[in-house]
Amino acid sequence: MRLAHLITLTTTVCAVLSGCTANTLFPPNVMEKVSPTFHFEAWRDASPTNSAGSSDSGLKVELGGRIVQATRNGKGIVIVAEQLPIVKHPVYGPTEDVNRTGDYEFAFLYPGELESLDLRNGNRFVMVGTTTGRRAVVVNGMPKTEPFIVADCIHVWQTGRTEIAEFKENVGGGYSPLPEKTYCIAQQ
Repeated sequence: MRLAHLITLTTTVCAVLSGCTANTLFPPNVMEKVSPTFHFEAWRDASPTNSAGSSDSGLKVELGGRIVQATRNGKGIVIVAEQLPIVKHPVYGPTEDVNRTGDYEFAFLYPGELESLDLRNGNRFVMVGTTTGRRAVVVNGMPKTEPFIVADCIHVWQTGRTEIAEFKENVGGGYSPLPEKTYCIAQQ
C-alpha cells in the first residue's frame, strides 16, 4: 500500500514539475536570434520571387504548422505546409484556428533526413529556420511559388489530422502517447 502511495506521489510531482517548465523543443543556440516580432502574413504577402530586396529575407523565425506534402530532393526534404498558430495551452504546439481565412501555405527545406512516419500529410510541427524569398515548388502536381525557409531544426508530432491536445487528453485507458521527435542539422 505504501509503495502505491509513493508511486502516486512521485508521478504527481513529476507531472506538476513538467507542467511548469518552459517548452524547449530545440537547443538554446538554435533559438538565439529568432525574431520575436515576425508576422507570417506580412512576410507571405511581401516575399519577392527571390531573396534579394526583401526586408524579411534572412530573418531567423519559429513557425508551426501542418505538413501538406513532403518530397526529397538532392539537398534534403522540401516540405510544403500550412502555417498554424503555436499555442501554449491546453498543450504546447500548433493548433487549428477556425476564425482565420486566407492562404497560409509556405514551404521549407530541411537539409537532413527525417523518418518517413514524421513526413505524413497532416502531421503537426514547429520549425526554426531562416527566411528566403519565394521558390518554385510542385504541390499536388501543380507548380506554385511559395514563401520559403531553410530550416535548422524541426519538431514533429505524428498527429495525422488530429489535434495534439486530443492525444494528450486520452493517454491511458487504452490510448498510447503521441509520438514526437526533434531533428536538428549540425550547426557550424
